[in-house]
Amino acid sequence: MSKTTNKIMASMAGAVLLASGAGAAFGNLAPAIAESETEPTGTVHTVADFDIVSSWLGEEAPYKQMSNVEGTFEFDQEGVTPNDELFNVFGTAILSMCSKPAPELEAEQTGVANYYINVGGNIQKSFTLDLSELDGEEQEMLMGCSCATGSPFGQASVIGVPLASVIGMADLEEGVNTITAYGADGFGQPLPLQYALEKNALLVYKVNGQELKSSEGSSVQLWMPETVARYFTRNIASIELTREEAVPKVQQVDPTYRNKIEIKNSSDGCTFKAGDQITFEGVADDCGSPVTAIEFSFDGGRTWTACETEGATADKWVNWHFTTSFEEAGDYQMAVRARTADGIVSPLSASLTFEIA
Repeated sequence: MSKTTNKIMASMAGAVLLASGAGAAFGNLAPAIAESETEPTGTVHTVADFDIVSSWLGEEAPYKQMSNVEGTFEFDQEGVTPNDELFNVFGTAILSMCSKPAPELEAEQTGVANYYINVGGNIQKSFTLDLSELDGEEQEMLMGCSCATGSPFGQASVIGVPLASVIGMADLEEGVNTITAYGADGFGQPLPLQYALEKNALLVYKVNGQELKSSEGSSVQLWMPETVARYFTRNIASIELTREEAVPKVQQVDPTYRNKIEIKNSSDGCTFKAGDQITFEGVADDCGSPVTAIEFSFDGGRTWTACETEGATADKWVNWHFTTSFEEAGDYQMAVRARTADGIVSPLSASLTFEIA
């Protein structure tokens, strides 16, 4: 009996990713190895005066339980989020880059391209700089952008001038340790100067090949790899280099949202038959530590199939694809989580239910 290959239909969320060749059949896939958990299936412990009952995720769920499911696995760190999606996200999140709708990322832009920035603070002489005149310093970078409390929502190919190039033009006074990029609305988040330089912060004026324009003065944006989006300041009007008594602390990702993972599929309207090859796909991102493995469970978390992501870096998200098949009809649920180089397992796993006819 011949087997067919099915790719679970991409949902609206799946449209966020435009990975090269994502719609084609996957070749040269690495085998995924199943690993068993050793913990008991349930336990009771006491906290203060309360008995806490722990049990496996799918212990009482009406899904078929498949242990140690094997399959083929592929990953890459390519793909960008279309600018209209970035516009929608930046218009609904809370701070900084995301504080209000971002007209400079709209398909039909208004305003002008303005790359003038004032540089001041504890330097020998303040100056105004036109970044367009530093095209010899221009760099292009594929970079992820992620909120401190939310899912991985953006990755873009950005072009701009390294912040280090601008700092190198300033005659700093002794002891300068802080940098603050202020937007046209006065918003600014102080950062340790050394941190911003080590992260290779970029003063961006093109996103996914689109020149940024703004009606609020400068259309330059600050982007930093492996840094939460609250520091991704928009419409930068000025940069202040200052000497502070205490170096500001850098906000990190909330521990609850470390090692974030999403499934970019929907099983709505899809019919799968026993023996069909089914491909699941999604993204993972830790915003600071490389993702070293994506793990899948089809038995409510009793066993996990671990798929290594060797060579993945922390500055970009991981696009993963897992292909397997099921020989018995019934309702199934897949859970997926990620693991990082520093040993963190996704605090929040993602799941998808589907039916085999």
